[in-house]
Amino acid sequence: MRKSFSLAVLFFATLFPLLSQAKPAAQTNKPPEVTLLGEYTKATQAKDWAKAIEVAHQMVRNSPVVGNYLLLARAQLNSGAVEESLATYDVALSSSSKDKPAQGKPLEEWKQSRAEIYLWKGNTLLKLKRYDEAVAVYNQAAELSADHGKAYFNVCATFYNMGNTEASAAACRKSVDADPKRADAWFILGSVLFAGAKPNANGKVALAEEGRKALKKYLELAPDGPHAKDVKAMLDMLE
Repeated sequence: MRKSFSLAVLFFATLFPLLSQAKPAAQTNKPPEVTLLGEYTKATQAKDWAKAIEVAHQMVRNSPVVGNYLLLARAQLNSGAVEESLATYDVALSSSSKDKPAQGKPLEEWKQSRAEIYLWKGNTLLKLKRYDEAVAVYNQAAELSADHGKAYFNVCATFYNMGNTEASAAACRKSVDADPKRADAWFILGSVLFAGAKPNANGKVALAEEGRKALKKYLELAPDGPHAKDVKAMLDMLE
């Protein structure tokens, strides 16, 4: 029943608003940024990461804005250049700091875009097996993001994959408190609590109410989900 978990993060949903910060040169035909973005998209669809990196570098040279750095970091990560990708995410965060709205101006959009950078940086740190740093970065994302449930789920899943069940359960609780409809967070929470419960003399597991609730909540939200079979098996084992 023990499985590794993928992490929840969005990319293009927050990326394209950031690209609007670029200042393309005036031309009679398509602006350079639009043309290059088309080339980049074509390269990523073909999984030609070397070409995507080349185009993204050109976009950064033309307009060193957060969105272009994120395009470069994504291509580097997919190409296997993980250290380079991590460095580019750090540059994106530095650039984002300079874009912070003046005092008294709305911060929500800026904070959300920054949270997404932290999420991607955390994913990159995981690739490098720098787990503690990844968790710290995910927590930074949670502080900024309007979707706290997603950020805390990444912490929950990271600790789960590391085998740190106590820390995983704590993060899962934060995730479901912020987003009660996040089925996978309920599954991990129920699973770690089930794993820590002891069987009675009849071989049945004495699981506390929190664990029962978590497992049942998963089935309620995802009755045909990928973990439904495991959850039903765990429930059948309860006293």
